[in-house]
Amino acid sequence: MTAEEHDQATVTDKAILGLGCEPFVGIREQFDTLRGVAENLEEAVDDRALRRIRHIESQLADFSATVTMIGQVKAGKTALINVLAGQPGLLPSDVNPWTSVVTTLHINKPAPRNSKAEFRFFDRGEWERLMTGGGRLGEMAKRAGAADEVREIERQITEVRRKTQERLGKNFELLLGQRHNYDRFDTKLIERYVCLGDPDDPEVQNNKQGRFADLTRSADLYLELPDYPMALSLQDTPGVNDPFLMREQITLREVRNTELCVVVLSANQALNTVDLALIRLLSTLDKRQVIIFVNRIDELDKPSTQVAEIRNSLMTTLTRHGVSGAADIVFGSAKWAEAAIAGDLDSIPDASKESLFDWATVAGIMDDDDADTYAWKLSGMPALMTAIGERVADGAAFRTLQKARKQLKNIVAQSHASVIAGSVQLDGEASTRMSLGDVQSSFSNITRSLQADLEGETQVILGELRSRMKTANETFVNDTVAAMIKHVEAYGAEGQWECDPMRLRMQLRAAYLTFSRATRALSQTVLARASKEISAVYRDLIGEAAADLRLEAPMAPAVPPPVAIGKTIVVDLQSSWWKRWMKLRRGAAAFADDYRAIIAAETAAIVKEIEEQQVSAVNEALRLTLSDFLEDHREALTEIARAGAVDADGLREAIGSQDSGEKSAILDAAMAMLDGAQPSTKLAATR
Repeated sequence: MTAEEHDQATVTDKAILGLGCEPFVGIREQFDTLRGVAENLEEAVDDRALRRIRHIESQLADFSATVTMIGQVKAGKTALINVLAGQPGLLPSDVNPWTSVVTTLHINKPAPRNSKAEFRFFDRGEWERLMTGGGRLGEMAKRAGAADEVREIERQITEVRRKTQERLGKNFELLLGQRHNYDRFDTKLIERYVCLGDPDDPEVQNNKQGRFADLTRSADLYLELPDYPMALSLQDTPGVNDPFLMREQITLREVRNTELCVVVLSANQALNTVDLALIRLLSTLDKRQVIIFVNRIDELDKPSTQVAEIRNSLMTTLTRHGVSGAADIVFGSAKWAEAAIAGDLDSIPDASKESLFDWATVAGIMDDDDADTYAWKLSGMPALMTAIGERVADGAAFRTLQKARKQLKNIVAQSHASVIAGSVQLDGEASTRMSLGDVQSSFSNITRSLQADLEGETQVILGELRSRMKTANETFVNDTVAAMIKHVEAYGAEGQWECDPMRLRMQLRAAYLTFSRATRALSQTVLARASKEISAVYRDLIGEAAADLRLEAPMAPAVPPPVAIGKTIVVDLQSSWWKRWMKLRRGAAAFADDYRAIIAAETAAIVKEIEEQQVSAVNEALRLTLSDFLEDHREALTEIARAGAVDADGLREAIGSQDSGEKSAILDAAMAMLDGAQPSTKLAATR
């Protein structure tokens, strides 16, 4: 699609984009309400609390629901993102990007540095890892002694490097680690960074298509769509079957950091045998993180009957491979959606129209709309947006709102404490019950105790995880080697035998889920204890007037899915070198020793990655959450104690000249809004 054609395709009124967005409307209203509470609180807090409120307001304003698209090659993943963004043909979908380009469309999200497009390049280390030894595929081939495959991989790498350097010349070295920013974008510009195209095609060279594609690591595009109630980021990931497995590594990293995945499948090949890599990835995710969109039902002859058959087959396949639970499954067609949003239903081929009419007989959608709107609904886009909105409302949005509520309630509690302390008259003596030194000593004791307990319990949980993963590895290796020996003895070296590591993945996932549950329980225990013990310090400092003062425990950090378990390992590859390697081993015992060493090395790499990238990140996030909570209240308590050590007038001056009754009224109203109930009458009466 040319730039002119793209502009023509996007001039149609896009009001239909808002269909199915009701959950997002509810989310926006909750965010607006909480921001209103925060704004009202600004009048009743000191400068320190005001800075925290402004930070909370910024987090609420910047919230964006991030949806990562993964799936089959040529399933229409990119076309789906284009229509959801109201821009058919924007991201190129008719050419294969060679490299690992993660492309994100940021809708209604402020663009950094006033740029509408930002393209980032691989840094030198990432490029060298890709170019040295063929990435992970080369490592696996070497580990298995597949000399022919190693030479072929190295030949491909040499060719890629030569063409890249030839195309970019002296700019090649300068581009590594850099970024390009633009104040506008179109399809031609995007193609220059994400689509390699055919380097021998003169037309491609004239258009500069794919000029930087080899080096591009990610692309971020920003656009405004008023019909969407809130900010939304749609992330298009590379496929999972790259020649060097680089795309897989990038995709796994993005999935680990995302809240919600939409898995795009093709109705003609929904999870067939070539999609084991995708099934492996799905097996690592919680069902609440996954929505399955089966695209291209426009290519079915009778979707009215075939969709049900595909759904049943899909569920059977997922269950057979250990992907339990019922994820949302939506059926639709990006092609129908493109025609609807462009107002050009006549462009739909006759066979596809017949499928559309056939699908309408069972879709349960009323046809009292205009033709474009009706086709849009039949395309599945509103149903998909509703599913996304409901998952966001229960997931990322809920956690963001809960975190902000807790933080605001603690700011209210701190401010109440200051008002109470400043209202107490003690005949010119100190208006607080503890000296600054006593407060600092108590706080130091609490901090040391909590951090020591957290560190100790964290090590226990980590030790249990290591033990469970080690047992899973050893059991899998022993059972698999025994099965292979039995097969060789029965059928000889010429027999066909394949290893299925899915059972190992399920055992590693079970071990990680046990770690996840234990970590969440520890988080809740430690953070609840922190809030309880610090609340006691406030009461000891201020006295009986603050008897009802309670702090909220901060939100425990989320535990990301163990996506490292889903990456390709050597025993997943059933290529010619693997079978040839088996035949070269003479005798079951000789095979068993080598086979055991290969599997041990592969599984050890998975365990190491889980520990280094998953477990350590979770534990660090928990330590940081506790540390931030403690530091915030240390500052508040120190401020009250230092001011109160002078006299009540000094404390009133320190917390501001505004009338304490007026402040209390604002704080009471805020707490009522945050609680959804009236403030405590006992606490209100003491102010």
